[in-house]
Amino acid sequence: MGNRYEEAQVDVRALVGDIVAEFMPELINTRIKVLFDLKKRMSRGTLVISRLQKCSDLLRFLTKDEAGGDEGYDFILYLDKVTINAVDKDDKIRIIRHQLRHIEVDIENPENPYKMVHPDVRDFFIELELNKHDIRWAERVSEVAASLYEAKTEAEAKL
Repeated sequence: MGNRYEEAQVDVRALVGDIVAEFMPELINTRIKVLFDLKKRMSRGTLVISRLQKCSDLLRFLTKDEAGGDEGYDFILYLDKVTINAVDKDDKIRIIRHQLRHIEVDIENPENPYKMVHPDVRDFFIELELNKHDIRWAERVSEVAASLYEAKTEAEAKL
């Protein structure tokens, strides 16, 4: 049985840091583990290209040595490896930025300042402005991902 996940490439991990610095400076101290999902993941009939998970106390404990210091990671960002390696840098930024919008920082709660939230109307307008030259990027990337997996399935069937 093969592993489902692997460490994301250095350039992808660096891109997450660049996105935080440019678009979301409030997340600068957030510790985010970036993993590639090596298998096709579906949810409600839709291919999952990326997802974000807030780390439980157990995950934080298990990742504390890797994250450095007494604390482990705050979040895990999962990226579909097939898709991420096929799209250009602009689409990588859009995918990652979309997921990071699910993080909210509550400065009044220093013990546990990070929360998972659903993007609100303000985020919707911000995303529209940031993607005004390609407002249907998510549909396009989803179609690319679906075609990549279809081609992969067809190639495996020929073996």
